[in-house]
Amino acid sequence: MSAATSSLAALRSALHQAWSQRSPREQQLLSLATAVVLLAALWSLALAPAWRTWQEAPERQTRLDAKTQHMRQLQAQAKGLQKASPITRAEALQWLESSVKDLGPGAKIQAQGERATLSVEAAPAAPMARWLSQARERAQALPLQAQLQQTQPAAKGPASPAGPSATAAVAPSDKAADVHWRGTVVLRLPGTP
Repeated sequence: MSAATSSLAALRSALHQAWSQRSPREQQLLSLATAVVLLAALWSLALAPAWRTWQEAPERQTRLDAKTQHMRQLQAQAKGLQKASPITRAEALQWLESSVKDLGPGAKIQAQGERATLSVEAAPAAPMARWLSQARERAQALPLQAQLQQTQPAAKGPASPAGPSATAAVAPSDKAADVHWRGTVVLRLPGTP
């Protein structure tokens, strides 16, 4: 401990001697440079991180609010599914048969025992997703198996005089709206294990 104290005292006396050898102008400039370095260190280590956090807080709060709202919606949906009153197989089939028309003219449903098979020819993607969600919620029918392929919708109206190349030049945003599905989905009806 005494060696450390003596080396500290030697360092202090060397610094004091170097300081006293400087002219008053150099001492003033060195004091100013030290103050600038200390202020820069204070800013970068203490103030800048707090300033960034304060500036980012509203955006983070907005994101957290959106996540919280989404989680509450999921929670409400889960509670709704838990509290769903059981329905009979006949009620489920009735709902499935009455709602299948939303999927286009080629859509049909066939019941075989504890399962129902949905067949679609050119069902639009958005109504298909909505129908599957509602089948789970309203008819309590759970999808077991799906064999779907993306297909082009049937042509509507008269053929274009420009030929097939005119239909190929569709804008990318229009293609997303024209996604259709063909195939089958097997659903488990309620009341079956």
